[in-house]
Amino acid sequence: MSVRTEGRGPGTGGRGPGSRTAGPPPAPRATGRPRVHRLAALVPRTEWAYRPRIAATAFVVGTQVFLYVVLWRALYGEGTGRVAGMDADQAVSYSVLATLMGTGRVILEGASQETAQSKIRDGSVVFWFTRPVSARRYCAWRGFGESLYATAWLLTGLAVGVTTGLVEAAPTFAAGAAAALSYVLGQVVFYQIGLLVDLTSFWTITSYGVTRLAAFAQVLLSGALIPLWFFPGWLEAGASHLPFAATVHVPVSLFTGRIAVADAGPYLAEQFAWCLVLALLSRLMWRRAARRLLVLGG
Repeated sequence: MSVRTEGRGPGTGGRGPGSRTAGPPPAPRATGRPRVHRLAALVPRTEWAYRPRIAATAFVVGTQVFLYVVLWRALYGEGTGRVAGMDADQAVSYSVLATLMGTGRVILEGASQETAQSKIRDGSVVFWFTRPVSARRYCAWRGFGESLYATAWLLTGLAVGVTTGLVEAAPTFAAGAAAALSYVLGQVVFYQIGLLVDLTSFWTITSYGVTRLAAFAQVLLSGALIPLWFFPGWLEAGASHLPFAATVHVPVSLFTGRIAVADAGPYLAEQFAWCLVLALLSRLMWRRAARRLLVLGG
């Protein structure tokens, strides 16, 4: 048996002959969990939106590398001796890598402007605690993006340094692998230190002073400014066991061969221990910060 559908004229709400009756609109497709991994692209996208900042970062890092090269070559002169267990080529390689890891990371840290300090100031920090994604996970993914972006700068600078002869390649594959593992652990420590400093804004309202002090300590005590071996014995002994040293001093020393691969175990274990300790501290501060949320403005 055939079924005939008759249409109606315009304006009567009908359709033409043979047309089908429109059904209900399709249900929206389930999205599942929030795609938090997209937060990792927050920093690269922000930097790309403000391209002059990329040029400024490259200029600062490049200028500092140039000054270090001139300084070390002038200090060592034409001699082939070793100072504090390092020759001239190792010293130059160390300073180039330390600048890329340390100074570049400090410049890039917080580039997304998604910090607790800025959010508390304008009152939008409240959204950190009302999103489907917890504030801790939100900041962790953002920090992961910062680390990836900083790593891109490091790899680019390393390629340029090896090509131009400023940086010596790792002496062995094992040394390079140990340095890579140490670098990953150092980035975790770097993120946790920055997070702890940022979370102090929940108690101090502004963390400008704490941030400046932490940035100075990071550059000085991590070995990014001067290798720790050039410090007085008592200062080197203390600074080498601080979390700052785990971010730059250890991975660069492994890469340049200043720390032998056979001796890498205790250094890597200490880095891992700092990762756990700082992660526990940041988790505790997150819980207390959520109870002490104070919003100005908004």
